[in-house]
Amino acid sequence: MSALAAILAGVAARVGAPIVKELLERHVGGTGAAIGGAVIDAIAGKAGVAPEALPTLPPDQLDAAVCAVEGETPELVAAWARQQELAHELMRAEMEKSESFWTWGWRPGGMWLIGFFWLLYVFVYPLLNLFLRLFGTSAVLVTIVDVATLLAISGGFLSLYMGGNTVLRGIEKWKGTQ
Repeated sequence: MSALAAILAGVAARVGAPIVKELLERHVGGTGAAIGGAVIDAIAGKAGVAPEALPTLPPDQLDAAVCAVEGETPELVAAWARQQELAHELMRAEMEKSESFWTWGWRPGGMWLIGFFWLLYVFVYPLLNLFLRLFGTSAVLVTIVDVATLLAISGGFLSLYMGGNTVLRGIEKWKGTQ
C-alpha cells in the first residue's frame, strides 16, 4: 500500500469510514487498483486538491473529505462493478460474434506460446544441459533463437495486444516534459 493510501486509511479509521478504509487497504496497488485509485481521487475532489497534496491538508479538512466520500462509496463500488461487468460482456460478445477462432484466439494463444518459449529458454534448456553434463556427455542443447530475438518477438506481440496505447501515452507525456 502506498504512503498516501496508508494515511487516508488511517484517517478513514479515525473518522469512522469503514468502507473507505477497507477499499484503500485492499485495492490500492492490488488487483482492483482502479477502485482504490477512484476512492483517492474522490477524496481529493472533495478536498479540492490534487491527490498528491492530500497529506499536506489540515486534519479537519481531510476528515471532512473522507467522511463525504464514505457516503458516496457504495455508488463508486457499484459503478466499478458495472464497468467490470461491461468489460466481461464485451469480451464474451467478441468471442461469440465471430465465427472464426482466430479473430480473438490469437491473444490467449500468443500469450501461452510466448510463455512456453520463455519457459524453454530460461528453465528447460539450462536444466537439460545440466543433466547432460552430470551424465558426462559432451552434447549441449543450443537454442535456435537468442534472447534478443525472443525479447523482440515478445515486445512485438505486446505492442499488438495492447494496441500501442501505452507507447503513445508515454510519447505524449515525454513530449509534454520537454
